[in-house]
Amino acid sequence: MAVGFKKSLFGFNCSDVMEYIERSQKTFTSKENELTEQIKKLSDELELSNENYLKLNAEKNEIAEKLADFSEKYEEIERLSENIGKLYLVAQANARAIMENSEKSAAKAMEEVNKNLSLINDTHESLDELKKNIIKTSDDFVAEVDGLIASLNNTKAEVEANAALEKQAKEQFEEVYGSLVK
Repeated sequence: MAVGFKKSLFGFNCSDVMEYIERSQKTFTSKENELTEQIKKLSDELELSNENYLKLNAEKNEIAEKLADFSEKYEEIERLSENIGKLYLVAQANARAIMENSEKSAAKAMEEVNKNLSLINDTHESLDELKKNIIKTSDDFVAEVDGLIASLNNTKAEVEANAALEKQAKEQFEEVYGSLVK
């Protein structure tokens, strides 16, 4: 930087030199304040990113718990399905046995058939209800996972944007610092 100092008897004019030093100090102080403000801003953004990370981690744990719950419910539904299937098979076997013995006792056999048909209908209704519950549970789980994935994607994009801003600010800081040190 070329600065024109007036010459005096013993070198440069002292007031010109002091004025130049004061201007330089004000410029450097201003730059230092700007950089300090940028550092504070970036620190705040980093803290926000850390908070978002913690939230995502908590959501991940919550999803894991819900998945474990879903798995338990699914296993319970499987057991119930097997039991209902066994009941259905038993009801069918009873219906066949009743039909074979119907010649001996038509009235008694008809009562048993009606009884077993009622059991079969109840079993069908139970299976239909179970099917609806399984579908609803699956749909709810998929919707919740989709929502959480969307939330994770949004947070990831924010974190990446914050990281890019942090990198850019760091580069600007290093550039200004480098120019100050030279």
